[in-house]
Amino acid sequence: MKQMKNNEHPGLLARITHLKPRAFYFSFYSLILLLFCSCDKENVRVFSIGDSTMSNYNLEEMDEHYGGSNFPRRGWAMELSAFLDDKAEVVNRAVSGRSSKNFIVQGHWDKVINDIQEGDFLIIQFGHNDQNADDPKRYTEAYGEYKENLLRFVKEAEALGARPLIATPIARRRFDAEGKTMDTHGDYATASIEAAKESGVPLIDLNKMTIDYLSELGDEDSKALFLHIEPGVFENLTEGLKDNTHLSKKGACAVAALFVEGVEDSDSPLKKYHLENKPDCNLKIK
Repeated sequence: MKQMKNNEHPGLLARITHLKPRAFYFSFYSLILLLFCSCDKENVRVFSIGDSTMSNYNLEEMDEHYGGSNFPRRGWAMELSAFLDDKAEVVNRAVSGRSSKNFIVQGHWDKVINDIQEGDFLIIQFGHNDQNADDPKRYTEAYGEYKENLLRFVKEAEALGARPLIATPIARRRFDAEGKTMDTHGDYATASIEAAKESGVPLIDLNKMTIDYLSELGDEDSKALFLHIEPGVFENLTEGLKDNTHLSKKGACAVAALFVEGVEDSDSPLKKYHLENKPDCNLKIK
């Protein structure tokens, strides 16, 4: 039998083939699984379209506008990349003040269609501004134009080989006299659910998830998710701010975490790109 020289080291395959049968098969299939998993996940882009609860913000411009530093307003898609691995690039195309209607009319959707490619993901979340009946440029009927627009986004993205997900609009912070969280989206959340079901794409029910989370936090503690700012903290907000629609940094982190939780429970391939060790949003339920 040939003696192995001191500076020779057997390769992985050689070591495996000298194992006992049970150990051999276990090691062999573990190696195959490892190789398969590493090759199965390709670099992807995760596009997001929606409104101000989701959009990017220029932090320097906000600080200048409000007169201070570190103004906390964030869209939850700004925080999403922290929950995904380095093979998933978030491309946030959500725009403040947009409904599903004027997102199309103003050309934002055309820009997404020009850029999105086969294998990319598309997260769709509208509803807040579609409800504004006083603004005909944004308003849509829940079971009419709103739902039709969601179906259009799905159809046109899928035609290019992209993989859409529909998310119901996140909850506003509203509590009734008994301290119970109120649903302010009504038919728009339901229409989103129907659109996902009819088009056969994954649904992430952020409306329900955020309502449940607000309920767990309660009236007082849930303020940390939104823009509740005391007077004097920012020079141009002499009376402070009580905004129960737009998210703080903690709120954006929390909603991004809920979204990823929903993805993990769905059949979307996007779940392959989530991180096991997720960021801590520093907001604990008591």
